[in-house]
Amino acid sequence: WSNLSSTSESFGVTPKQANCRYELVGGEKNSSPVSAPSCTLADLFRTYDKMKCSEIIHTQSESHMCTFVFQQDTRTSSSLPKLDLHVIPVWQKGITGKGVVITVLDDGLEWNHTDIYPNYDPAASYDFNDNDPDPFPRYDSTNENKHGTRCAGEIAMQADNNKCGVGVAYNSKVGGIRMLDGIVTDEIESSSIGFNMDHVDIYSASWGPNDDGKTVEGPGRLAQKAFENGIQKGRGGKGSIFVWASGNGGRQGDNCDCDGYTDSIYTISISSASQQGLSPWYAEKCSSTLATAYSSGDYTDQRITSADLHNECTQTHTGTSASAPLAAGIFALALEQNPDLTWRDLQHIVVWTSEFDPLANNPGWKRNGAGLMVNSRFGFGLLNAKALVDLADPATWKHVPEKTQCIVRDDSFQPRELKAAGEITIEIPTKACAGQENAVRSLEHVQVEASIEYTRRGDLHITLTSPSGTSTVLLAERERDTSANGFKNWDFMSVHTWGEDPAGTWLLKITDTSGRMENEGRILSWKLILHGTSEKPEHMKKPRVYTPYNAVQNDRRGVERMDDMMEVSGNRI
Repeated sequence: WSNLSSTSESFGVTPKQANCRYELVGGEKNSSPVSAPSCTLADLFRTYDKMKCSEIIHTQSESHMCTFVFQQDTRTSSSLPKLDLHVIPVWQKGITGKGVVITVLDDGLEWNHTDIYPNYDPAASYDFNDNDPDPFPRYDSTNENKHGTRCAGEIAMQADNNKCGVGVAYNSKVGGIRMLDGIVTDEIESSSIGFNMDHVDIYSASWGPNDDGKTVEGPGRLAQKAFENGIQKGRGGKGSIFVWASGNGGRQGDNCDCDGYTDSIYTISISSASQQGLSPWYAEKCSSTLATAYSSGDYTDQRITSADLHNECTQTHTGTSASAPLAAGIFALALEQNPDLTWRDLQHIVVWTSEFDPLANNPGWKRNGAGLMVNSRFGFGLLNAKALVDLADPATWKHVPEKTQCIVRDDSFQPRELKAAGEITIEIPTKACAGQENAVRSLEHVQVEASIEYTRRGDLHITLTSPSGTSTVLLAERERDTSANGFKNWDFMSVHTWGEDPAGTWLLKITDTSGRMENEGRILSWKLILHGTSEKPEHMKKPRVYTPYNAVQNDRRGVERMDDMMEVSGNRI
């Protein structure tokens, strides 16, 4: 098992040295210490209103220095793209996570940390490694078990206390589940995922199977059942919110579609973007990623500031590990705004409000058949806390219709052989269960459950093309995956056709272009599982309108119209 920080470097800040930073990504290590009264949230709000998040990245006077990072705009150079998760306007409305409970499934939580203790919730905490109620981490000489505390700090660090920083949902309650510091069994995972589901609203997890480019692994039987129970019974039947980091195996050529946790329809899978607005070196591509938050990038880029072990602070939290808690905090703001949101409401709101524009300079963007911009690196784009919370407003939000599921299979299918330089193409015509109670007219998730035998699994490439023409890579080649085990009833999941009408002919294509002529195998079975609704959700009855909300005067792309920025070829951009 691996946690999802991209480096292990740490930098502690003692209480007397603490800088007044309302941020989640650190600035320079040598910036001047200040006293608490000189830099408060009120100062931050006044400066935010004055700046309108345009060109200035920090304000400075003889008496104090406040650095605003990633919850606002923290560019270290005006040539960088503007950085903003738009959290501060939500705080200005008085929405700070009140009444929402988040727990971090990890290696423990230093709950007596000055920046965490006021928001610590024992009822959201447990130690499944030692089977006791105290999730306090095990100390050692390398501070190995710092990960959970860092993740929790991003969510719920206190405001106005001159310590490490301010959590996204700084008035929420946070707990820790200690479950990674030992042998991780299916039973431990199940107990953690399902812990106190009537009390805990959001579960944040920044770990998964090894990001080694060759592992294929997902939840065991008990953990899968815990996900299902959480969705059906959690939060009084509205469904637990599971936030998952998408993985850090990019350098190993890994693909998060081989990670059954991020690939689950029940999790909100979160990827990372660097301060350059680019996909970091550690990020993985896959069709299950829903959205993106900021994190570390190249070694000279800003990293994430948070609480650290021994009541200290760090400015070097990294990887998708650091992105998922930011998302969990933003979702806590949405749940304060509207506690009645269901787990599917929240996924729809994430899809509908995540922003393409700040990440538009990256390759791989396509417009799907429902007019939504999506990318295997970033999902539907960068989270926008203000837009997300605004859409969740209970005065205007209409719950999405009841979920339906249509399974498409060919009972006459016979196993088909595949060799190197070969191709298997399967046409899948479907009416999407039209005329039945389980008809799907508007898609959410799509799964292809397949069993494939192959002598070198990592040479397989699988694409799925929808009736609307949206082509999605369900599995990319993985050079390090030399396994001959293939896939057995593996669910390849995609969100790329969200909002499309699934009726028509789907095309499933499996290829091997490796040139290794000794490769051979066969596809044994498949089925197409369509998840969605029998009618279009209310908020989707009008097309999504994309605006260059993050364009600023010195943006390298200027403020040209979105359409002028795109070169459209079919459904690809």
